[in-house]
Amino acid sequence: MKKVIFLIALIGCLAVVIAGKFHWDDKIQQTGATVSAEVDSTEETAKQSKEPKEIPVSNSQLQKLVTNFPEHLQEKMMSSNEPISVAIVGSESVGTSKEGLKQSVEKGLEDSYWDGAFAVKQFTFEEATTKSIVEEKLYDNVIEEKPDIVLLEAFTLNDNGVVVIDEGHQHLSAFMAELKEAIPGVTIMLMPSNPIADPGYYALQISALEKYAKANDIVYLNHWKEWPAVDSEEIEGYLADSRPNEQGFEIWGDYIVDYLSGN
Repeated sequence: MKKVIFLIALIGCLAVVIAGKFHWDDKIQQTGATVSAEVDSTEETAKQSKEPKEIPVSNSQLQKLVTNFPEHLQEKMMSSNEPISVAIVGSESVGTSKEGLKQSVEKGLEDSYWDGAFAVKQFTFEEATTKSIVEEKLYDNVIEEKPDIVLLEAFTLNDNGVVVIDEGHQHLSAFMAELKEAIPGVTIMLMPSNPIADPGYYALQISALEKYAKANDIVYLNHWKEWPAVDSEEIEGYLADSRPNEQGFEIWGDYIVDYLSGN
């Protein structure tokens, strides 16, 4: 009798162990499948980018679209299957990668060119100033991305009342010098922060920024001229707490897309 009980207990233990093993193996397989899917997705994207693509515009159309690009990026767009990498860099004025300037720029470029012609990423440094960007080297992630084009919002609104104009320009020069040294051939396009109602001294900062860009031969994307007048009630409809709302990002993004589309 004891032998029978012992045999039953032994069979029960073996059944538990075997069932546990099957459960654990299944769990591992499920986890492995998830990781594999993520890796495969990345590999598939890379694989697709290397495959020849049929460009849905003529050469003459494409040449017009890339008119405002530097020569080496015109050549890349005309002859390579690799997308042009664009990094939007700025303060909370550019929003987030989920709700910000990126969405407007990404969709606009896809409409002007084709899906996959550009790879757009956004780097938002909330509450950063030109000084903190340089002193804390907050741009390391941007450098790691090695973008072809950097759309740099000048942190002017965050500098307001914190960093004086000349020092802000010195910080911008240092920031751009770091990018150019680390990313050979990078194209930097400077943008003012968003307009606000009744800007006062901030308007002087923006005017000085435009002069700084012109004096240093920097591409300056002056999207302010597309916004409603800063002394009008209408501009409030494009802002939320002095930063762009969806309508504001659309105006700003459309201006960028127009420039990057040869207009």
